[in-house]
Amino acid sequence: MTDKLPWLGLRSIPGVGIVLGQRLLQRFGGPAAIFKASLQDLAAVKDITPAMAQAIVGFRDWDKLEERLAQLTAQGAYMVTQDDPRFPAGLKQIPYPPPLLYIKGTLTPADSLAVAIVGTRGASYYGLKAGRRLAGALAARGVTVVSGLARGIDTAAHQGAMEMSGRTLAVLGCGLDVVYPPENRQLYQDIPEHGALVSEFPLSTPPEARNFPIRNRIISGLALGVVVIEAGVKSGTTITVRYALDQGREVFAVPGPIDSPTSVGPHRLIQEGAKLVQDVEDILAELPALRQAPGPLFAAAPAGRVAETPGFIRPAPEDPLLPLLGSEPLQLEEIVQAARLPVQDVLARLTLLELQGLVKELPGKCYVLDT
Repeated sequence: MTDKLPWLGLRSIPGVGIVLGQRLLQRFGGPAAIFKASLQDLAAVKDITPAMAQAIVGFRDWDKLEERLAQLTAQGAYMVTQDDPRFPAGLKQIPYPPPLLYIKGTLTPADSLAVAIVGTRGASYYGLKAGRRLAGALAARGVTVVSGLARGIDTAAHQGAMEMSGRTLAVLGCGLDVVYPPENRQLYQDIPEHGALVSEFPLSTPPEARNFPIRNRIISGLALGVVVIEAGVKSGTTITVRYALDQGREVFAVPGPIDSPTSVGPHRLIQEGAKLVQDVEDILAELPALRQAPGPLFAAAPAGRVAETPGFIRPAPEDPLLPLLGSEPLQLEEIVQAARLPVQDVLARLTLLELQGLVKELPGKCYVLDT
């Protein structure tokens, strides 16, 4: 029997979840000792029922657990437990840490310098742009970006980190062999080359709603701080923030348009004391461990891209259309009307600005600043 099997065995006992499992580990010192304990000693642990104690003493399904490890290996994944040196140190310090993690990709000591970026699944163009650029700015500083592979802000965060050749960790609310959401399949395939997919759920676990609040404590636990970009007052993001505060992590928020319902969450957090974020320096100023970390100030930009100062705004050349454009899409007709220029002139100017990387065309002949 390998030293990993008792950890899997503990997770297999009906009724013994994270809380009771941690209580047993504290009482007996390790999972192997738990399975060697007597019925009387097990029953003396708070909230351990006689049925649970009997299930532990009588557990014999070690062959099935060996098969699960073999299935994990066949998926190109592996398992780390709390006594494995690869287990993230930050997670050991949180209340009720996961006893084990399933990993596809790599965990490195450098991942201890991490920041989580989270937010709404129904993100605006402004939110997606902010998430992508801020994640890229952090990655350029050698900071690992943590998120949850969900639609919206999570997707933008992972993409932004990888665009700057940085590391990113995606914490799943399902098994490692389940792609969720399905439209993020390419991202799911790319992330292990730039970091890791992480889950505490066994293979084949479906993405049930109850799993996501559980996984959110790992997102915050892996990071030194959590950045919120667009969220409602009551959402999965607020659960992550609550975990972050309980874990002693810093909380940051990116402000948004005052008339946007997704700005309510970040603005409420700022009112309650979260650090307002306009650029990457606002995060680094609150996290000395990141500022003191060795490495380049800015990483080299990937081929084909112009290196930029990490932030949300950059200087632009003079053009009468630029003051009309912002983070919210404007249709071509609206721009023509506001500029009071012929439509062909406006199209020519927009094309030039797009080639300069200052304006981006969206479906439906809509345009935004690409800052």
